[in-house]
Amino acid sequence: MKIRNSYLLLVFAVLSITSCKKTVGPTAQEKELTLLPKYIAKYHSTVTPKPSGLYVIETKAAPAGAVAIKNGDLVNVFYSGYRIEDNPTAGVQDGFKFDSNITSTTPFSFTVGQGKVIAGWDEGFTFMKDGSEAKLVIPSWLGYGDADFSGFIPPYSTLVFYVKVTKP
Repeated sequence: MKIRNSYLLLVFAVLSITSCKKTVGPTAQEKELTLLPKYIAKYHSTVTPKPSGLYVIETKAAPAGAVAIKNGDLVNVFYSGYRIEDNPTAGVQDGFKFDSNITSTTPFSFTVGQGKVIAGWDEGFTFMKDGSEAKLVIPSWLGYGDADFSGFIPPYSTLVFYVKVTKP
């Protein structure tokens, strides 16, 4: 009888624990899918995304006669990168600055379309011209996806880059 009562108590305890419903907030991916549209509505409501979901907002036109950037071009880039965040007082905005070379004298150089940078950069620069500046709003699927990038960029983070591009 004692063994049977112990067994019943164990079954009851297991059932009690497994039947408790835990309230879980939205996942990081669900947060991104609500945060990105809020950001676009607030700052760029008239801009249409590229088919991939990338937003390219020209902030400074290239000089007259400038050549379009294309895959295979070596480019020099000065940039600042931010995560978008929903600030309790200011609302959705550019949040944590995770990287920048704006104050450097050395640009970041790469060949467009080689897969050496995030997909949002490889695609985004093909919509720019030599000497132009733009704001790239890059959803996670064109950035770092579900990876945690060095603790600075959590999974499913939409990124904003302010970029200036030149061809060497």
